[in-house]
Amino acid sequence: MESIIIEKGEATPAIHFEPQQGLLEIKGVSIPEDTDEFYKLLMTSLEEYVKTLELPHLDINFKFVYINTGTSAIIAKIIKLIEQLDAEKHQIQIRWYYEDGDEDMKDLGDYFGGFTALPFETISCEEIL
Repeated sequence: MESIIIEKGEATPAIHFEPQQGLLEIKGVSIPEDTDEFYKLLMTSLEEYVKTLELPHLDINFKFVYINTGTSAIIAKIIKLIEQLDAEKHQIQIRWYYEDGDEDMKDLGDYFGGFTALPFETISCEEIL
C-alpha cells in the first residue's frame, strides 16, 4: 500500500499517511471548499488499510489549528472506520493536539474522544505549525 503525502495549502492541511509504519497525521487548517473531494484519497486508502492491516499498531495524530464542519464529519468517519479494527489484535492510539489556550479546539478534541472507546488523548502544545 502506498503512502499518502499531501503538503498543506492555504485552506487544506498536510496529510501524511504511512501505512507501512502505522502512522496517520493530519496537520494545519482544514477548510477546503469540497471537503469530501479533498479527503477522498485518504478515506479510500484508510478503508483498504482497515481491510488488509498487517501491522499490530496504528497511531493517528490530529494537529488542527482550525477546521470546518465538513472536516469534523470526516474526522468522525475516520474514527468510526478505525473502530472496525479488532482492539484486541491491534494497538490503536489517537492523539488530538491543540494549541495552548485554544479552548475551542480542546473542546472539539474532548468531543471526539467522548464518542469512541479507542484510546484517545488530547494534548496541549505551544504551536501546531
